Parts: sequence; C-alpha cells; structure tokens
Amino acid sequence: MKKTVLIIFALIIGSMVKAQGIDISDASYKFKFNLPSDWVQRKVEETAKKDAISYSFDKNDGKVAIMLLAFKVNEVKNLSDLVYTLEKDLTLNIPKKDGDYNDFDMGNYDGRSSKYKDSEFTEVIYYYRTKVTDGDNYTYLLRFITPTSNFSSGVENDFKNISGNFKPDF
Repeated sequence: MKKTVLIIFALIIGSMVKAQGIDISDASYKFKFNLPSDWVQRKVEETAKKDAISYSFDKNDGKVAIMLLAFKVNEVKNLSDLVYTLEKDLTLNIPKKDGDYNDFDMGNYDGRSSKYKDSEFTEVIYYYRTKVTDGDNYTYLLRFITPTSNFSSGVENDFKNISGNFKPDF
C-alpha cells in the first residue's frame, strides 16, 4: 500500500514538473519566457562587446529548434528597419517570406511576425523591440525552425504559445 501511494505521488509530482516547463530569463538583456519541459538549451554565445547574445534550444524529438537573438541598443529602433536588416543578414540564412506580416503592440514593446519557407525548412520568426523613452532598449529575434515536412497547425500553435509568453523584462 505504501509503495502504491509513493508511486502515485511520484507520478503526480513528475507531471507537475513537466507541466511547469523551463523558465528562461536574462537580466542583462531583459527578457524572459517559458519553454515546455521537452526542450533543452543547446548553446549560449555572447559578443565580446556584451551587446548581443544568442541562445539556441532543441526540442527533445529533434524536429524543432529555436534561436533567440537579443541586442542591446541605445535608442528605440525602427521596427521595419530591424526586420529588413535581419531578413537580409546572410549569416542567418532566412528563407523567403511566405505570407503577410502580423504586427502586435504590447505597450512598452511591440513586434512583427511572419512565416518563412523553402523546400527544406519552415520557420516562424517574431521580431520584438522595446520602446522605452528613458533608458536602455533592446531588440529580439525569436526564430522557430522545423523541417517543412514536420510543419503543421499543431506545430504552429506550439510556436504561438511559446512566443506568447516571451516578454521583455523591465
């Protein structure tokens, strides 16, 4: 009887931990978000000037990756210029845009998202910028990458859920 109660208790605790996910935050680049527990952080790299950082994450099934780029900027950046610059950055190798942009405004920050696609990968990218008039500002690129054969409405909803809890952390 005790053994059964312990097993049930362990299963309940295990499911609670899995449901909570993984909190990701960076005090230097002022952001936070949560990933489901089936993700793992792969790599973090910061520039020598300490003005940009890159995070990469992989889903345990190996079918989806996330790249997060964060930049410290000394003024409010033009959102269209930010998107254009990152889309054209050859080192990012972003596929051709597949659809329209979706804009959003959350007060102290706003952003734009779009889907990108080629024969190999489908990506959904969220661009964010902070709009603080008296202090430091930041820009972010939150990039979801999956093989085109794996992309579905369910995968896209997972991307929306994760991006929905990404927030600059002032």
